[in-house]
Amino acid sequence: MVEVILGLGSNLGDKKSNIENAVYAIETAFDCESKSSRLFRSKAWGFNSDSYFLNSCISIKTSLSPFEVLSITKSIEKQIGRVKKSKNNTYESRVIDIDILYYGDKQITHSELTIPHPHISSRAFVITTIKDLNPEFMDPVNNQSIERMLSVCNDKSSVILYED
Repeated sequence: MVEVILGLGSNLGDKKSNIENAVYAIETAFDCESKSSRLFRSKAWGFNSDSYFLNSCISIKTSLSPFEVLSITKSIEKQIGRVKKSKNNTYESRVIDIDILYYGDKQITHSELTIPHPHISSRAFVITTIKDLNPEFMDPVNNQSIERMLSVCNDKSSVILYED
């Protein structure tokens, strides 16, 4: 079994419910319990949107391959209402986004999947949710603490703990 950390985000519809539904679907599909960070509110990253994002991350354990995990998470996105990503690969608003952030200490560079996720170190909202999930987390590739990753992150946008 390997620990997989998934990033979750939503900025359309009932954002909190979208993330809760994604967590439930993930636990069901992987037949496991997850450990979750709290929800955080942030502005859109990489594009302009009038709607804020709610972000979280979860940790699961699985024996499935990274590509099987990818297939399941893409299916869950579709089930919750995610429409196909834009053709020109630009960022846009979404009902749900599920990213594989880490798959144990594995490194993969493939046209369909890059692990660790290539934008972790440049997204404060991702680092913040990982830190909330596990304040002692060490990036298995660059051997940096999550605290250090956050301190050197160039993204200084506001990431606020979400309160209902």
